[in-house]
Amino acid sequence: MQTSAWEKLVRDRIPELYAEGTYRVAEPGERAALLRAKLLEETEEYLAAPDPEELADVLEVVRALAQAHGIDLAELERLRAEKAARRGGFDGGVVLRETRPARQSARAVLLDGGDLILFRRVRPGRPEPYWVTPGGKVEPGDASPEAALRRELDEELGATAGPALPILVLDEPGARHWFFACRLRTLDPSRRRGPEFGDPARGRHEIVRVPCTPDAIRAVNLVPPGLARFLAANAALLPGLLDAATYAPGRYRPVVDVHLLVLDGDRVLLGRRRNTGYADGEWQIMPSGHLDEGESVVDAVIREAREELGLHVDPADIAPAHVLHHRNPGGTARVGFFFVARRPLGEPVNAEPHKCAELAWFPVGDLPADIVPYAAAGIRQALRGAAFSLHGWGDPGPAELRAEAARAGYAELSVAVVAHRDGSVLVLSDEHGDRLPETVVRPGEPVDHAAARLCPGPARYLAAEDYVSPAGTPARRFAFAVPLPPDAPLPPNGRLLPAGAQARLTAAQRRFVDAWRASGAPGSGR
Repeated sequence: MQTSAWEKLVRDRIPELYAEGTYRVAEPGERAALLRAKLLEETEEYLAAPDPEELADVLEVVRALAQAHGIDLAELERLRAEKAARRGGFDGGVVLRETRPARQSARAVLLDGGDLILFRRVRPGRPEPYWVTPGGKVEPGDASPEAALRRELDEELGATAGPALPILVLDEPGARHWFFACRLRTLDPSRRRGPEFGDPARGRHEIVRVPCTPDAIRAVNLVPPGLARFLAANAALLPGLLDAATYAPGRYRPVVDVHLLVLDGDRVLLGRRRNTGYADGEWQIMPSGHLDEGESVVDAVIREAREELGLHVDPADIAPAHVLHHRNPGGTARVGFFFVARRPLGEPVNAEPHKCAELAWFPVGDLPADIVPYAAAGIRQALRGAAFSLHGWGDPGPAELRAEAARAGYAELSVAVVAHRDGSVLVLSDEHGDRLPETVVRPGEPVDHAAARLCPGPARYLAAEDYVSPAGTPARRFAFAVPLPPDAPLPPNGRLLPAGAQARLTAAQRRFVDAWRASGAPGSGR
């Protein structure tokens, strides 16, 4: 039978009263953290059963904490009396009713691989460090708490992250704190800014990584305590929950879509996309759409024909024509099932004008130039009688990458380079970690030109990832491999990382390096 070990601080005489237990003596450095956990335990017991015995337990822990802070009970009483003289006690039963809007803050439970990215705070006058999540106040100009989160990540860490999942809200008098789980994409502390980072009176903000495990979270003084308790209880579930709610690399989960080729002689029916968020203004097969949960591809074709064209189709009226496994340039993959109508289906109408600007017939041998490339490939392969084909699985060119990003509505594009020499990779290093050179693509700039600004030379496409920009807009980052000439000088903070060396890159950037090494290209070490 499997067992799990857990520990808690107990009173000093418990070992002699209950000798059958297993005990150890806490190390000096962990005693304060154990006492804080004990204070929460005893406080919760008092709240559950408010009697003097439980209150005495709380007082005993407070006495031990005072000792851990280096003060005796007389000094603690002096501090209490002094504060009571200034602000009063709690004997009068005064209750605050807030009528002003609550202050709001937004903070990131920021995961990088299996680690949490936290700040270790050391402040003058506070003898013990404490740990906080990145984030801060929601400002009047922030459109939402999530918008504040993106801004704070950029200001405090020079960081971008993937989609954010709201996981916790903590309220206190006059304040509300939003916590979002998200995965780190890039981290460049050299870009962080703000008065708190240069003001000695505000102490130090040390960027640290803490394993996202209950034991590791309990081992640090993470504030607020409500967040610490939530994360310790849910640490094992959080990565999987975030991966299920947002896209994360792993087991292949393709989109499946269906297309029905409605023909009139040598012409095929197309519709111009409108207000869909993808390829708006371009032509697409009509009808077409995504497969719903629990639906067969035949049922999906019949549903799409009814919804988009007002046609009532019998399963006997259609025949499978082609299966296409497609990958968008720099994006995700999908599997498409293409059907053809065996006989005329009636007069189609534009039943969804809010999604389709117009319907039109086009010769199959003369499709419009502004047709979605995936749709054009499916039409040609289906009508030539091919049962199956691949589309988009070669290395896309810079123009294809940019065109697909525009089709998908990405407001920001950026580029990272895996610059390599003799099997080693160029990284930019500082006290906080390593990072690949990267830059935001300028308006109208080809993505390979952006890569050349970072490292001149022939750029070979590796991979892409999606993130959310500090402005809160959808964004896509492309990675290119670029060979470093033998005599090219390294930047002042650059170093060459040999294959197998321990990198301090983010998990996302390590995937770019892994993609280069897995490619087997010259210089990749394979």
